[in-house]
Amino acid sequence: MIFNSTEREGVLVMLLLITGLIVIPRFVRSGKPAFFLLPEVINIEKDSLRPVSHREISPPLELNTADSSALVRIRGIGPYYASKIIKYRQRLGGFYAVRQLKELKMNHFNVDSCAGVFTVDPSKIVKYRLDTMSFKAILRHPYLEYEDVQMIFNAKRKYDSLSFQLLEEKKVLPAYKLKKIKPYFQ
Repeated sequence: MIFNSTEREGVLVMLLLITGLIVIPRFVRSGKPAFFLLPEVINIEKDSLRPVSHREISPPLELNTADSSALVRIRGIGPYYASKIIKYRQRLGGFYAVRQLKELKMNHFNVDSCAGVFTVDPSKIVKYRLDTMSFKAILRHPYLEYEDVQMIFNAKRKYDSLSFQLLEEKKVLPAYKLKKIKPYFQ
């Protein structure tokens, strides 16, 4: 007798129902433990237990001084992401917060879940002097666009010297931009 797939599924369901409705209750009523029921008491000898090996927790990695080999040891960061982080750190001048890693748009690495793995030392940030920098050098900073740099240099021509305090006082850039670039410029 040959069954098609639908009939085979029906036979399987019937066997499961018969087992569940007839066979299991008979084992339970007889008082004998069935092969699939656990005994009420389980005896465990202390000698048979193995100690759990704990993974060694490494100290948090400082983002502003970490090299690519240290970054690669972090789960989810390979050589590509490590080089991307280092290049971005060099363009910025350093990180002032771990959340800045989100700006790299790393699809296969969740910054929020690994925030405890990293620390940031703001004293390691390279501070640039606006007065001595060229137009191209300021334009390389990821937080500034061409129009922003033009406004900065217009202010430099107008006031003869330039500092971050002057940018704040004269409101050369919008407040949110000034807040974002504050850790990087003097």
